[in-house]
Amino acid sequence: MRIGLLKILACLYLIVLCGCKTSPPSPKDKPGGEGDDDHTNQVFVETDQLKKIKGNSIQIDPSVLYQQEISPERLIADLKMANIKSVHFFIAGFWDGSKNDQLLRPEYLTALKKEGIGIWIMLLGNCIYGTSTLPKEWHMEFLTPYPSQGISFYSFHRPEFVDWQVNRVKQILQNYEIEGVEFAESYFPEWKTLAGNGFYGDISLFARKKFTEKYVGSNSATLSFDFIRKDITLYNKWVDFRVDAILQFNKRIKAAVKEVAPDVLYAAWGMGVRNGTMGEIREHFGLDMIQLVKDVQPDIMVLQTSAQDWLDPQLPYDYLKEYAALTKAIQAANPKVALSIQADIVSLGYSDPKVAKRFPEWWLRFFDFSLKSGYYTNTAYEYAFSKKDGIWLKENLSDRTPRKLYKDASLQAEVLAEAVVPLALVQTQGDHWKMVYTEKGLGWFYLN
Repeated sequence: MRIGLLKILACLYLIVLCGCKTSPPSPKDKPGGEGDDDHTNQVFVETDQLKKIKGNSIQIDPSVLYQQEISPERLIADLKMANIKSVHFFIAGFWDGSKNDQLLRPEYLTALKKEGIGIWIMLLGNCIYGTSTLPKEWHMEFLTPYPSQGISFYSFHRPEFVDWQVNRVKQILQNYEIEGVEFAESYFPEWKTLAGNGFYGDISLFARKKFTEKYVGSNSATLSFDFIRKDITLYNKWVDFRVDAILQFNKRIKAAVKEVAPDVLYAAWGMGVRNGTMGEIREHFGLDMIQLVKDVQPDIMVLQTSAQDWLDPQLPYDYLKEYAALTKAIQAANPKVALSIQADIVSLGYSDPKVAKRFPEWWLRFFDFSLKSGYYTNTAYEYAFSKKDGIWLKENLSDRTPRKLYKDASLQAEVLAEAVVPLALVQTQGDHWKMVYTEKGLGWFYLN
């Protein structure tokens, strides 16, 4: 997902400092994933609305799209080459949801609808990039001030901020016909930062006062975070306090979506971390994904790839195998929810030229592997930057004859499909072999 170029620097700093230090005592893992509640007899139902977004998807930052002067026609052609079924317009800046033809240009929306490509509106839960007119009193406070300028973090503990997010969603749905709404980064910063760089929030006076009144007493002196952190009982309650704020945020947003447009999909966002347990994700991000799918019951649950993972230059395309325990627990808690996974295919290579880029051979395999692994859909950050960085698909074969699709560049390889048309040329090997992308996935054609 997009953490933005400013945020990337902070994430790199995070990785260096948080390392493998031992974190403070964490609460016990919450129950979940055992199928021990009333969801066990429920099954996944593929609705007509879900079918519109099934398969490959991509995030698009409209501001970067327009900067690159990519026409609606070029956009559609590029999306077709990657078999994209829906797009997530990623709005990172301040927007109240009112009709804005400069932010979401009608000609692009019309082109997508004409091709049957679904449209999501993707917002950020905990921050806004650039100029914001929201009150500073709503800001999160971190243990250590966040270094990047141009990002404002807001607290889920602030009811006024949650109200503002709810109202913007209602406005969006009144002004745009779309398939889905979602809030990425709906978590408290950040993974194991208590023992690392200190980008841990929200520890503001407002948050601590609210916590003190709820868990100690309304007449008690407001507790310091240092005091809360050192008392295991209070700290466990503090973790619950953070979890509850995010649960309530998701409940409010889903209710707003279904109130205004019942058929519009709502996707809740969680987090995937290799070697991270449900309990650790709950503690450090405030994300209780089991309770999210049980209590909120979103249409889709998205696993965002953590910065710790996408910042790995050696990250294999099939890294999501290491998220299997998380997805198994989510599905056991609520079999009705559709699963999605989100990757970052561009930020690391774009910000660090020394790092190998994630060319189509990588991200197309990621797309294919995710769908074969049981994810209903997928998405990645981001199309327009990928075009700018030269890692998007560029052309198709001039010969569009349906052919056998081989797993490898060998006539003895497994045949993936008997007669399939290429969507895009990925690479050439020798005089006869072409790696192509098709509706059956990535494979090889033999051209004689």
